[in-house]
Amino acid sequence: MKNINLAQRILRFIDDNQDIYTMIARPSLWGKDYPKRSKKIFYDTVYRLKTEGCLEEVEKNGEKRYRTTLKGKAKILRFFKKDKNWDKKWRIVIFDIPETKKQMRNFFRKKLYELDFHLLQESVWISPYNVADKIEDLIEICNAKPYVHYLLVEELDNKDVLMELFKLSGSKNIHK
Repeated sequence: MKNINLAQRILRFIDDNQDIYTMIARPSLWGKDYPKRSKKIFYDTVYRLKTEGCLEEVEKNGEKRYRTTLKGKAKILRFFKKDKNWDKKWRIVIFDIPETKKQMRNFFRKKLYELDFHLLQESVWISPYNVADKIEDLIEICNAKPYVHYLLVEELDNKDVLMELFKLSGSKNIHK
């Protein structure tokens, strides 16, 4: 599990356009386990992320750098914890991603499902959970801003059907 946390830190660090060598030089960025970790663990984690297709090497200004791939960005999203408390608001994502970007559209749908969204109707997804930051990250990762709308809604018709779909009941799941 500790390697997963290190992998998450490495991916996020690189995704923020930081140089991986800065992270190597500053092991305190590795997490609370430093100085127990060795550089070998760090390099092994980077190697594993490369072989899994989460990182790729690129050359920039004559220097070797790493870049997070789409698969790596998806791995970052998996680390997000889902808030299962319901604040009596609904999150709706509406998108119209063109057919020419079919791979992006399929990836976007899959991630919405992983974030506990359900299909309300074609290209309209709904969730009762506060995932605004995760949706913003997903939109950014996919470069889908021109195609996506995110709505926060307090009132809906057929609310009872949706509450049953998400297994929400009275005060048990309501965040106070």
